[in-house]
Amino acid sequence: MLNLTGYAKAVGDRSFAALPVTTVDGVIFAQLAYFPFHTIAPTLNRLGDLPPASFTALTQDTWRPGPNAALLAVLAHQPRYQDIRVHDAVDRLDAELELQFSAVTFSLPGGRHVLAFRGTRAAFVDWKEDFNMAYLQTIPSQRAALAYLDKIAAHYPGTLILAGHSKGGTLATYAFAHAAPALQARIAAVYNADGPGLGTVVDPPLRARIHKLVPQTSLIGTLFDPDQEYRVIQSTAHALGQHDPFSWPIRDNAFVPVPETDLLSRYAQRSIAAWVQDLDVATKKACLDAAYALVVRTDTATFAELKDQLPQSARAILAGLRETDGTTHAQWRRAVAALIAALWAGLEPPDWHLPAAVATRLPELKRLVTEGLPPWKRA
Repeated sequence: MLNLTGYAKAVGDRSFAALPVTTVDGVIFAQLAYFPFHTIAPTLNRLGDLPPASFTALTQDTWRPGPNAALLAVLAHQPRYQDIRVHDAVDRLDAELELQFSAVTFSLPGGRHVLAFRGTRAAFVDWKEDFNMAYLQTIPSQRAALAYLDKIAAHYPGTLILAGHSKGGTLATYAFAHAAPALQARIAAVYNADGPGLGTVVDPPLRARIHKLVPQTSLIGTLFDPDQEYRVIQSTAHALGQHDPFSWPIRDNAFVPVPETDLLSRYAQRSIAAWVQDLDVATKKACLDAAYALVVRTDTATFAELKDQLPQSARAILAGLRETDGTTHAQWRRAVAALIAALWAGLEPPDWHLPAAVATRLPELKRLVTEGLPPWKRA
């Protein structure tokens, strides 16, 4: 079966008039949002005009530089994609506001415009903003996504399509759900590739245009999604590796469907949902803020830098832990206890096929954890 690059080759000689934008195309545009097109000269705004040297320059800092460069090279040489214009790329990072927002617009032959929102990268502020979704109704990048949609819609008439992977998928869904009704009517489709939910139910009339995909062991896209309105697809990777769209096989110009998410995904979904619901907003905020303060005191900004400077970073974090006040320590203990309780509460003998001796003791183990006594400390 094909992956994203193989699909782009297979349909490369078919115009968008002959083969309208597919869900796979939507994910390709979502993947392109990770490329820093804002660094390319404005005159090079056609995919087919990109010089070969730019394939590496635009993808070297992505999660998968090799596959991304290969995908971009194919798109630049296939008739279906090479006339797509790239414009209005933005990249904003504000550590003080805990905001990371990147987006780009692709104008297709025929007048359709695809707004692609970038997902999470390796910067700490990027991840902190993601975690803030656990207690904030709206995060800064969601407001930025809606403002970006309003701006593009005002300057470019015609049909709009929104796309994004991971956090980018959440941003695309948020912008669509919160746009003015007249603007919503111009949006033909939203492609959310394994992005977390909004934490609230999307209006039923809008759901038919939201195409959300999650891999079979999704640990990210199923978060904060009370609707559970998503299509489950196959992945060739394992666990968190399934978050990578290059691991999603394609057959007959579509991702390969599976009936439902697997046991691990369902367990993580119900456990984390219970954990988030159990904690009050103040505790969530305090724990996340304190954890973020520990990593930023290392004078590194990304996970790669943290790894490269591990000894000194570890010393800085340990020093920060020693300086943490008693109230924060108490909040952390409560959050960890609630997480353990949620994980144990999510264990169901019918799902896990536990041995009879374990299954009969599970209610007692759950009670002990819920009361704050870890089962391994039982007298």
